[in-house]
Amino acid sequence: MPLRKEWTEWHLTPRGWERGATRVHGQGNTWVEEPLDRVLSFVYQELETSDSPEVKKWKEETWRSKKAEDVTALEQQFGACPDSL
Repeated sequence: MPLRKEWTEWHLTPRGWERGATRVHGQGNTWVEEPLDRVLSFVYQELETSDSPEVKKWKEETWRSKKAEDVTALEQQFGACPDSL
């Protein structure tokens, strides 16, 4: 059983990376609609268990536009998905 499992969705838009829905330990989920002009979405997660003193951190791509040139251009402009909640 996790001691703490938190996550944040991140969406790449023409304005940069925008925070989406989140899960905060002890507070539950906060749902936010995805921006209509997003070209890429990730979820960044942190997991803390009683088995290990180390917090596991990772991100997963959850959605990608079929317009590869838009994704490439905005990734070059704004960089990679934030590694933060």
